[in-house]
Amino acid sequence: MKLRIENRKLRIELLLLAALVLFSAAVVHADTWQNAVAQISQDLTQSRKDVETAQQIVGDERSRLNRELSALRAEAAQDEKSLQTLKTQFEELLQTEEKLRKDIEAQEAETKTLAETLRTAAKDVKELVDSSLITPENASRHAHLAPLLKPERSPGMDDIENLTAILFEEMEGGKEIRKRTGTFINDEGAEVSGTLIRIGKFTSLYQTGDAVGYLRFDKSLQKLTAVPGKPPWHIRRNIEEYFSGKSDSVPLDLTGGIIAEQVNRKQKFREHLEAGGLLVWPILLIAAVALLMCAERLYTLGRIPANTDRIMENIRALFSEGDVKGCQAICEKHSKIPVCNIIKTGLDYVQFSRESLENALEEAVLRELPRLERFLSTLAVLAAVAPLLGLLGTVTGMIHTFQGITVFGTSDPRMMSGGISEALITTELGLSAAIPIIIAHHFFDRRVEKIIGDMEEKGTAFVTLVLKIEK
Repeated sequence: MKLRIENRKLRIELLLLAALVLFSAAVVHADTWQNAVAQISQDLTQSRKDVETAQQIVGDERSRLNRELSALRAEAAQDEKSLQTLKTQFEELLQTEEKLRKDIEAQEAETKTLAETLRTAAKDVKELVDSSLITPENASRHAHLAPLLKPERSPGMDDIENLTAILFEEMEGGKEIRKRTGTFINDEGAEVSGTLIRIGKFTSLYQTGDAVGYLRFDKSLQKLTAVPGKPPWHIRRNIEEYFSGKSDSVPLDLTGGIIAEQVNRKQKFREHLEAGGLLVWPILLIAAVALLMCAERLYTLGRIPANTDRIMENIRALFSEGDVKGCQAICEKHSKIPVCNIIKTGLDYVQFSRESLENALEEAVLRELPRLERFLSTLAVLAAVAPLLGLLGTVTGMIHTFQGITVFGTSDPRMMSGGISEALITTELGLSAAIPIIIAHHFFDRRVEKIIGDMEEKGTAFVTLVLKIEK
């Protein structure tokens, strides 16, 4: 607008300058003063007209400029109003930006948490894959898991799909029985080829030539390896029949080869005993002593009949006839039978009173008891001491095991289970020794009770026979 006003002023100055030039030219060229005056008057009139025209132009221009100014002010007001609206929108956008920023931060935290969760899941799946019998059939598993295990990398949908695919593959493999031809590491460390059968994801078998057995997955070699040792003959026969289709059942090893290795490993009896520690030998000594005592009791009590009715009938018949010497001869002949010794003592006291006879018979019974009850109390003590020694060995072994845990920690469960297994050997031996001793003690005790009962019965019968004859 200022530029337009300056242009108008410049036009007016140019008109005045033109009038002055005309005036000067008129003065120079006029023949007379009057002509000059007339000329000037004419120029002046023309200039006035030009001035009026210029004023008219200026007025029109001012009106136009006023209109433009009003329009500009209206436009400025509209712009101001628009600016205020834009400011309001800007504030709203700032609030929206802040909200979106917080949402992005929350989503970033969730994404980070999700990434850590996926990475943890990938580590768990890696441990599963490292020990799975399905892994040798799909060597790309570790390559699919490797990107998820990188801490500086954010997992994508491809990684999640690969992780899900491995888990589904593991689930599908757990319900199928697959037979194939493949390679494995045998007992000698050589890689050989053979027929392999995978039963679910727990048990894998091999057959190469005449050799059969169980397989396990070695994560350090990333290959199937044969379980050391040779299975027992009945298990080998079952596996061979399963491979040939003659049998539809086979022993499973749900521990990935641990139980199969224990079954294959033939531990000698001496090694088993030595694993129990020093307290094994006292238990074995108790078992040996108890065995000798049982053998002696079996020999001694086995020679004594528990039913002497026939001998008693012969003695009764001879005594009724008054043949006391015949009765004594029978008793001498069977001197190792306690009943005969009781009757022999009674024959020596037939001439005495009833009380004396009964006392003599009771004394004879008591005299026979030590021979009959010999070693029985000792067997009872040994039966009680054997399991106590086994328990003592177990407690001692557990103390050593926990001392090892204190030093080395619980990183290797097999070390703990091995120590506990060795500690329980003494309990096993103690119970193995005590149970037969208890059974033998009960058998001998019942045998002695039966013999004592027979002695008391025959002694009472002899007293009755003597009294009957005297009457």
